[in-house]
Amino acid sequence: MNAQKLQSYFPKPHPLRCFEALDSTNTHARVWAARGAPHGAAVFADEQSKGRGRRGRAFCSPKGGLYMSLVVENGRAAPGQLTTLAAVAALEAVEEVTGQRLMVKWVNDLIFEGQKVAGILAEGVIISGALAKSVIGIGLNLGPAELPVPGAGTLYREGFDIDRERLGASIVNRILEGLPQAPRHMASYRDRCLTLGQWVAFEYENQPRSGLAEGIDDEGALMVKTDGGVLRLIAGEVSVKPSGQERL
Repeated sequence: MNAQKLQSYFPKPHPLRCFEALDSTNTHARVWAARGAPHGAAVFADEQSKGRGRRGRAFCSPKGGLYMSLVVENGRAAPGQLTTLAAVAALEAVEEVTGQRLMVKWVNDLIFEGQKVAGILAEGVIISGALAKSVIGIGLNLGPAELPVPGAGTLYREGFDIDRERLGASIVNRILEGLPQAPRHMASYRDRCLTLGQWVAFEYENQPRSGLAEGIDDEGALMVKTDGGVLRLIAGEVSVKPSGQERL
């Protein structure tokens, strides 16, 4: 990432750090946040050696992608709203910069042409024993490298260069502009969510369950209609059931 070019896309000088390589932008941003990084501080890397997804899973981060983390003060936005806002900001920025229309799979996967091209991980930062700040990490696959993860894809198209600096700045600006207005972004999130209206399988209280994903509330929780009533999922893995397995 070119730091000078990146700065040019912000309305005023912005606190940011750019690296050719990091173990994890979220790890770096959390340390920076604990040491006083201001609201809106951003970390960018061309590649990550230890990129992380939800539940501690590795996130493949080859060179040429957009890997970034944003420090935000804990305000009135619920934790689920940070992830959903980041998703909306990223898909809108991608459409603005590349013209490509992404969708979202609840809660944090961005999908293009049936493949996952981006992931989001929001983590809290504890200072003096209290949750003081959060770090929102976003990883976008933009390079030509083949990814060793089943179902993973990239926004790369031969002959078309993606302006990573413009894209990264647009995501940051959209998140910071959207935070005071949360949960206004949830309408856009629901509109782009592939999970809604689908029969899904998931784990609830350590038991396998299934049901109809019928809504998402303003805090980002998925509402699933099951044979035992409506369940409210705030985290976890949800997979769409093959057609023909629907039943309540």
